[in-house]
Amino acid sequence: MNTLLLWAVFSWTLPSAGQVAEGWIALFDGETTFGWTVSDGEWAVENGTLVGTGGAMVLNTRFPKATWTYEVNDGSGWKAFSFETEAVGKIVIRAWEGKRTAFRNIFLKPQGLKPLFHGENLEGWNLYPEMPGRFTVDKAMRCIVVKDGPGMLESKESFGDFVLQVAAKTGAEHLNSGIFFRCIPGEKMNGYESQIHNGVKDGDRTQPLDAGTGAIFRRTVARYVPANDKEIFYKTIVADGAHIAVWVNGLQVTDWTDTRKPNANPRRGLRLEPGTLMLQAHDPTTDVYFYSLNIGEIR
Repeated sequence: MNTLLLWAVFSWTLPSAGQVAEGWIALFDGETTFGWTVSDGEWAVENGTLVGTGGAMVLNTRFPKATWTYEVNDGSGWKAFSFETEAVGKIVIRAWEGKRTAFRNIFLKPQGLKPLFHGENLEGWNLYPEMPGRFTVDKAMRCIVVKDGPGMLESKESFGDFVLQVAAKTGAEHLNSGIFFRCIPGEKMNGYESQIHNGVKDGDRTQPLDAGTGAIFRRTVARYVPANDKEIFYKTIVADGAHIAVWVNGLQVTDWTDTRKPNANPRRGLRLEPGTLMLQAHDPTTDVYFYSLNIGEIR
């Protein structure tokens, strides 16, 4: 199946391209209840809307300060709402008591994120020049350029529970890179890896190659690959305790909970301790560009 036909199969409800570039993500994709848990009542997806006949739906992912919007119809027409959350908490939507209630266009934008890269230099990051991977800054494009490999660029700060939003681009087809988090400082990319690989099998975006962009490598496979090589894509990673969720170009592609026994080494078990972030130079073919990295901690 070619890409154009595949896009026609899925009528995802996503923010516009401009909104995605601003950091907005879709909490409901218009096709499935992926990322949500039924608290009580009965819920179904009908014609691009999330319909409840009682009770509530709870998003599996928590956020710190954020703005979220949605539209709701209890039978009297569509009404739009917007909220700002100041404290950490779950997103909950409830059906009107005794009324069949439909929801659509449920979007969220994290607020209060701080930049980890300012476009000028690698201040706040540690280089490992003994490794083949090269990390430089292109001041004209205001991006981190990643070439060759293997290698890693490590944040000086450590983070445990957080929201990270990244804008990046691969420079050729089927390149491999990744963003590691909760890493053991100084060890070679020893953390959870949010994969970067936009390749798919036979043009089918539901069949990612090498787990797919947004997967937690060696732990999950992305359910869909929205990003294209040689085009800027946007990724949101939320690490909240044992639960990890990832959005790519506004679509949630990962909703995973690490059920392994606790272990300080994330290769061996659940790591909840804060750790550094690492950008990966995977191999000699690496050609990847990071334009922005913005983070907010969940406390």
